[in-house]
Amino acid sequence: MKKATHFVCESCGYESLKWFGRCPSCGAWNTARQVTHVESERRRDVVEPVSLTGIITETKSERIRTGFSELDEALSGGFLPGQVVLLGGEPGVGKSSLALQISCHLASMFKVLYVTAEESAEQVGYRATRFDCRFKGNVVVLSENDPQAVLNTLDNSYRFLVVDSLQAMYSEQVGAYPGSVAQVRTAASLITERCKQLSIPALLIAHITKSGEIAGPKMVEHLVDTVIYFEGETNTDFRVLRVVKNRFGPSGEMCIFEMTELGLKQIDESFLIDIEEPPAGNCFSCVIEGSKPLVVQLQALVSKARSVSPRRVSNGYDLTRLLMLIAILERQTRLPLESRDVYVNVMGGLRITDTAADLAVACAIVSSLTEISLGRTAAFGEISLDGRIRPVHRIKNRLDALSKVELEKILLPAGSDLANGFRALKDVRSLLDVLGVRKVDSE
Repeated sequence: MKKATHFVCESCGYESLKWFGRCPSCGAWNTARQVTHVESERRRDVVEPVSLTGIITETKSERIRTGFSELDEALSGGFLPGQVVLLGGEPGVGKSSLALQISCHLASMFKVLYVTAEESAEQVGYRATRFDCRFKGNVVVLSENDPQAVLNTLDNSYRFLVVDSLQAMYSEQVGAYPGSVAQVRTAASLITERCKQLSIPALLIAHITKSGEIAGPKMVEHLVDTVIYFEGETNTDFRVLRVVKNRFGPSGEMCIFEMTELGLKQIDESFLIDIEEPPAGNCFSCVIEGSKPLVVQLQALVSKARSVSPRRVSNGYDLTRLLMLIAILERQTRLPLESRDVYVNVMGGLRITDTAADLAVACAIVSSLTEISLGRTAAFGEISLDGRIRPVHRIKNRLDALSKVELEKILLPAGSDLANGFRALKDVRSLLDVLGVRKVDSE
């Protein structure tokens, strides 16, 4: 055995064999912390290469269900043996609740090790009682923040691991404070390596920064197999789970939950829309998030500006794209939007990224400006800078999802496969003809 010493920057994780006053990577001062670890003189066993055709994949295809069908679908069937999932989200969004509910479901089949580094074991037990967990005996709670103690406890008798949270883990060998780059990286690498050796899936809970990214080094997201973001507004009980990275399936998948007194409950997207006689400024659309078509309701409010610079506010829809749509409508349709405030909202607190929602947003803006209700109308299509409405992908999937909602009319880009009840639009000027708009007063 021999000891090796190096210095690590607490701000960015830069490593150096010599002490430094200012980090050469991030430029921060006095962030160098000495790290000492023991190197074993025992040589590692040589691993023989194998042919790809000789690798047995049958056992790897057996997935572990989480108890939430929507989450299983987002994870392409559930957890794989040895899969390490990183779950990040804001404080109070429900990360610990989701992890405990998954643990309680899996406890009906095997033992689960729940490591709590932030709460006491009594607090975890109180939450399990509130969630009416019926298999508490198979959920073993370990109140510990030392990653080495977690590794010593984890063995083949457990088939699932939860660590809450990664930023609270502390190793004395590293020497830095809990939550630092060195501590987070060390804990994540040790736990991931151990889970791979034992083929035990793990769920690591992580904090996020003010910018909305997972706290700690970016290397942690590369180290794990799956990265999930748990989002939610403070004024609503709806929660959105997004898979931003998945080595064993497609990324970009999402599912929706509702926070209740008995824990998280998955809901259908129909709860996020109001189909009953929508007033002016409302329009439905169907967006593709990951591989799932999602019916959403877009709202717009256009009012006279009270200041020299009109306001443009967007909640759930990209603000830059909203500014582009307003400019296109002003140029192509001559609508007086330059002197009016424009507010756009996606109902349910959702955040959408599909550009197919452009046409629905434009419809909602024109409807609010002219005070003409669209009724139960849905629209989807991408709007280009010259005002043309371009076709989008997976039209059939969108129409199938919209068929489950009681609609009166569907507006589509021209050139799409049409049927009865559909109306094709070539550009944004044709939108005024559909609404019957002739002229809008600029006052």
